[in-house]
Amino acid sequence: MKCLLLAPLRYPFIGSITAGMEALGMEYKAVDHQDFFSARVNALYNGYTSLPRKVRSLWEQPYVDKTNREYLRIFEEYRPDLVLIYNDQLIQPDTLDAFKTKSKIAFFLGDNPLYTPTNIHNLSILYRSDHTIVPDSMWRSQLMRMGIDNVHFDCFGINEALYHPMEVSSEQRAEFGSDLAYVGSASKTNWGYKRAMFLHLFSDLDLKAYISGSGMERWYPSFPGLAEKIHVHERFDVAFNNLLYNCSKIAPVEQVPSLFHGIHVRVFDALGAGILPLCEESADMERVFVGLDLPMIRDYREAAELAKHWIADDKARQDLVAAMRARANAEHAPVLVIQRMMEHLFPTWH
Repeated sequence: MKCLLLAPLRYPFIGSITAGMEALGMEYKAVDHQDFFSARVNALYNGYTSLPRKVRSLWEQPYVDKTNREYLRIFEEYRPDLVLIYNDQLIQPDTLDAFKTKSKIAFFLGDNPLYTPTNIHNLSILYRSDHTIVPDSMWRSQLMRMGIDNVHFDCFGINEALYHPMEVSSEQRAEFGSDLAYVGSASKTNWGYKRAMFLHLFSDLDLKAYISGSGMERWYPSFPGLAEKIHVHERFDVAFNNLLYNCSKIAPVEQVPSLFHGIHVRVFDALGAGILPLCEESADMERVFVGLDLPMIRDYREAAELAKHWIADDKARQDLVAAMRARANAEHAPVLVIQRMMEHLFPTWH
């Protein structure tokens, strides 16, 4: 069984997909379209996506066309049984039609296609999918209501190769230690305002928030005291995130605007490192961790007291983390997600 994986390989989450395939002994070839171009060309493409379409298309269309020619070339050379695509990866409908003559097509959506207009085809291509995995049950309802079949709720749990408990030196704990640790990015839109509001809930507590990108400072006047909790941080990488979580007790996790019922990937990152995710209310969190007494933020005005309770009770917190880790590993380990996908696509597989 051969799989062609089209994905942004620089994105650490993709390691969960490949870990699942490797654990099943699947043969796969992973392709990132950015590898077809120079760093300069990729920077131009990524930097000017906000321009009007008529202007952008002058240089965007050749980029997309070359990407799809390369996909077709690799497909014909590799001859996979399955093509698995993360989000849309600039794939065009005609390319998928060519794939479907010889292969099954599957998608994993990390973003809601109704909220991420990076490709004018990123919704229409899903009608060609044989199996689409979404980490939000409401996305599933939306897509199936529109007649897109074979949409399945699932989420990649802990990738223990990336997030795991580790020994922390006294120097590391002195520099990075805190009760609450947050890693994220800045935004100049209302998304950024909501993120600042969320972090401000904990600004009277021992919080360290490592934020990449610019724009966070525009919200400081609205949220006094937040600035001293923010660490401008461009070294956004898994090893640092795992270290930061291992120096902390709780990871606050907010719902991003395109998540409705879903589970943010940071939940499993925090559990992998062995600390408690403190999340905004999420129906899918309750579904995946049914039977466990999860702390969830149902009202922002109660967030600080909820955090204080779980910070203070080490035993209860550690017991809950252990139970959540066990559930995640038993039901949503990467190998299980890939296995479920393969069983749906190829009923006689294995």
